[in-house]
Amino acid sequence: MTRSLIQAYAALAAICIIWGTTYTAIKFSLRDFPPYLLVGIRQTAAGLLLLAWAWAAGRASSLMDMPLAERRRYLWRQALTGLCTITGGNGLITWGMQEVSSGLAAVIGSLTPVVVVLINVFWRGAERVNRPMIGGVLLGFGGLGLVFHHGWADFLNPAYRWGIAACFGSCFTWSLGTVMAKQWNDARVSPVLNAGLQVTAGGLGGFVLSALFDPHHTIAPTTEGWASMAYLTLVGSALAFSLYMFALQHLSAAVSSLYTYINPVVAIGLGWAFLGEQLSTLEAIGMLVAIAGVWLVNYGYRAVVVRPTKA
Repeated sequence: MTRSLIQAYAALAAICIIWGTTYTAIKFSLRDFPPYLLVGIRQTAAGLLLLAWAWAAGRASSLMDMPLAERRRYLWRQALTGLCTITGGNGLITWGMQEVSSGLAAVIGSLTPVVVVLINVFWRGAERVNRPMIGGVLLGFGGLGLVFHHGWADFLNPAYRWGIAACFGSCFTWSLGTVMAKQWNDARVSPVLNAGLQVTAGGLGGFVLSALFDPHHTIAPTTEGWASMAYLTLVGSALAFSLYMFALQHLSAAVSSLYTYINPVVAIGLGWAFLGEQLSTLEAIGMLVAIAGVWLVNYGYRAVVVRPTKA
């Protein structure tokens, strides 16, 4: 295994932990901020920080060296990707979590690897998938179904229906953006710059949706609200999305999306350790099944890389 591949898996592991904590942070922030305004402030601030970092570190030269027409096309594609992953993916799930529990939102979000595989099947020129990869994502989702078996009762509550629909919409748009990023990100361009372009575009889209759909009232954020916002901006967005772009650069889209299996497991562990929540035997079995799904997808991906088919 090469050094860059090891670093990519390390980045993916960090994403699993970081994005596993953002569900809780979003819940805290929603007490003080309407959902799309939260997305707009959080993501635009994070995106501008990433762009400033990329510029100061001299990582924008590869983009600026492109011919003008190619550069415009690249910027348009980065913006479109950001609208899918950030405005659509992050925006919809933030809106949905007003009504849906964080556990149920995580279960729906765990469909992302499955949707990524399906989109890849229909995307011209996309990376190939095989049976172990498909079986692995299904096995991982089944494991999460066991982990959150109690959450399925939320589907019977009418108050959750729009929130559930938003979470499914988030799953699709984020998955589409993941495939877009995998296909359109140029390896010559810094992952930090790609992340900055996408996050900034997505954050600006959040402000547009805020003007259209957020309730308009006086906002008086508490210290807890600002602290949650700062964590989401600096760690949940700026750091984690940069790591995600790096992982996408070196891993397949299906493997890169496997963090969706681990995020809910992290949430369960934090709840057990700090909130006194109990971990049942069935939930523990579900976590083991999800981990087995991660291994199976990785096995399938290695088989594709090591034994590629002839053209």
